[in-house]
Amino acid sequence: ISAASREQSAGVAQVGEAVTQMDQVTQQNAALVEQMAAAAGSLNSQARELVQAVAVFQLAQGGRPASHPAGAGQARPPAHRTAAPAAVATAKPAPGKAPAAASRPALATAGQDDDWDSF
Repeated sequence: ISAASREQSAGVAQVGEAVTQMDQVTQQNAALVEQMAAAAGSLNSQARELVQAVAVFQLAQGGRPASHPAGAGQARPPAHRTAAPAAVATAKPAPGKAPAAASRPALATAGQDDDWDSF
């Protein structure tokens, strides 16, 4: 009886240790799930920002920005075409030399429509 009691006690101790380990792993998993949920939320907001940033570009299929429905007026995309490249052309050379900043916008506006048509 004494030996059986010791074996049973050892078995119960092992079960207790296993339950403790399972509890620790469950808590670690819960923390990882929270981190993944936060990362997914951050990724979702970054994806939305990226979609908004890329919405100014034309698609080859319909020639319309991705954010506008198919029935949207076509007068808006040309406004985006002329405004966006000019802003990019003036924004990039600003940290560089001043003479380069003055010459690049003139070049960008000279062949701008031809570039967008071939694009």
